[in-house]
Amino acid sequence: MAKDGKHTIHAGGVFPNPLLNREGAAVVDTLPGTVGFFSVTDKFTASVAGAESAIKYVANKDYLRCMGVDDVITTGNLVVGIQPLPGMFLNVRAAAGTYIKGQPVALANGQITAVADDAAVFAYIEEDKSVTAVADDLVRVVFK
Repeated sequence: MAKDGKHTIHAGGVFPNPLLNREGAAVVDTLPGTVGFFSVTDKFTASVAGAESAIKYVANKDYLRCMGVDDVITTGNLVVGIQPLPGMFLNVRAAAGTYIKGQPVALANGQITAVADDAAVFAYIEEDKSVTAVADDLVRVVFK
């Protein structure tokens, strides 16, 4: 069971059915909820700072192999990434810190983090109450 009680990556909101997905091999061991991009050779890599000139995706849990949100997708294995769309809620990995509803967040090493002066806003916190996250906890965000 997920240490923070979350069991899914897709958490609702407005979205097409089916979701917009892309898949490829993991470049390194990857936790579901990691934010990254697919290279031209279809390899999933965690986003360093959100500045890559590629569409960002959130690694989904591997329900086809009965793997949950805390099971690592190992190097070379298939990553199915969800393309975030406006109005969509996803649980994503967070850097350690306290997050409050409505707070804008940026990307660093495949995780959300507080927005620094020069960082682009990736999403907004959509938790019901303040969350103090330990590194790699899942935190719900919404895309606008």
